[in-house]
Amino acid sequence: MKRRQVLALPAGLALIPLSSLVSRYSYANLGERSVVWGGSGFNVPNDEIKLRLVRINQSLEAGNQAGWRLWTDSLFANLEKDFNGVITSGPGMKIEYESDPGLIFSLGFDYENFLRIDILPGELPGDDADGERDISFYYLFSSIRVYSVRLPRQSKGQINLVYSQPVKAFNRAMLDTREHSENDFVLETLMADADYTTLSKFKALVGRISVDESFFEPSHLRVRSARISPEALGTLSSLELGREFNTNFFAAMIGVAANQSFEASVLPFVMTDYLSSTLRSRFDKEPEIGAIFKDMDADVASYYVDFSVNKVLRKISAENASKQQIARGLAMDISFLNSSDNSVIFKTTLVRVEKREQVKGAREESWYRSNDSLYFYYAVEKMIGDFFEGVKRLDMNLLKNAGVRPQDVTQSDLEGLKLLLESCRYGA
Repeated sequence: MKRRQVLALPAGLALIPLSSLVSRYSYANLGERSVVWGGSGFNVPNDEIKLRLVRINQSLEAGNQAGWRLWTDSLFANLEKDFNGVITSGPGMKIEYESDPGLIFSLGFDYENFLRIDILPGELPGDDADGERDISFYYLFSSIRVYSVRLPRQSKGQINLVYSQPVKAFNRAMLDTREHSENDFVLETLMADADYTTLSKFKALVGRISVDESFFEPSHLRVRSARISPEALGTLSSLELGREFNTNFFAAMIGVAANQSFEASVLPFVMTDYLSSTLRSRFDKEPEIGAIFKDMDADVASYYVDFSVNKVLRKISAENASKQQIARGLAMDISFLNSSDNSVIFKTTLVRVEKREQVKGAREESWYRSNDSLYFYYAVEKMIGDFFEGVKRLDMNLLKNAGVRPQDVTQSDLEGLKLLLESCRYGA
């Protein structure tokens, strides 16, 4: 546990200000504390949004930012509905100087992957055989952050990160060839009334958080160092997967898996100031009060994760006249470190290989690339997920599935890592 005061920080990355989109505030009927909707933005540098998060950015910006308005309205409506207290709001209003914002909620986008597989007439049975629709998949990783705040009036003031939850949304469907169908599909993944959406994960967290959270923050985990070796990157690039399977992807996978197994608070791999810059501009008086928010994007991790993807495998392991069996896999070194002294607490190597059959002679090379993307994604998700779940259960069978060799770890090593990850749990 640690207490943080207002500190000066180094300059951050270039970011998108969202004050025009997130100008609402709210009050919870719980004592004198208020609950503020902070905003939604991108956890990548401003100049990388159109490269790394092109689909979600395009869908939100379409129709003169109609997607943004719908998204922020949906987030705020669910904050009003699901937070344990009565919340009022004022469209277009700034945060009042006299208010005392107890908690601040925000949501930032970390990583996405969109796949579309072309289907010719007759390739699928039934209504999907008309050739006018294609199989599409979309993955969206985001981070929900909740802060507790004490404004600097008679003292320095204080802001603490109560919890940072990485979440994953996934959707698949048959999409037609209309221009806006992909945008609609992405927005459906973001905020449809379904369990798989980003909005559903936000709703679930809002219902768990209390306005009376302690001003002592829990331990947090963060991926600090992310590396893909030249050999591994060369293999991914040869498969035309180098852009999708980047360091942000592996960091997002680690964060979601750690949170799913341990409910661990995991900071975004890339921290941008979309939230702090917005909040600093939203006080109606005494703008110097807003200076406290410059501390929101500090790296407050108690523990770091460093990883290196050293090898990526893709080869034909068996075939006949009509089918091939493709082996796809990877090897990754992963370490957990104490942020206070940079000491290594735990390290191991993860390995996973998946073998899948596919038909030979597909009409489009993109069909094979889509298969590679889907099955590499599955191999990474399974490897990292089995690793964290194996640590949680101290289960050597799960750890073996993740490629951890029994001779490389001891029971004491695993118990130490389990305690570390449990210390990052919300409310721990």
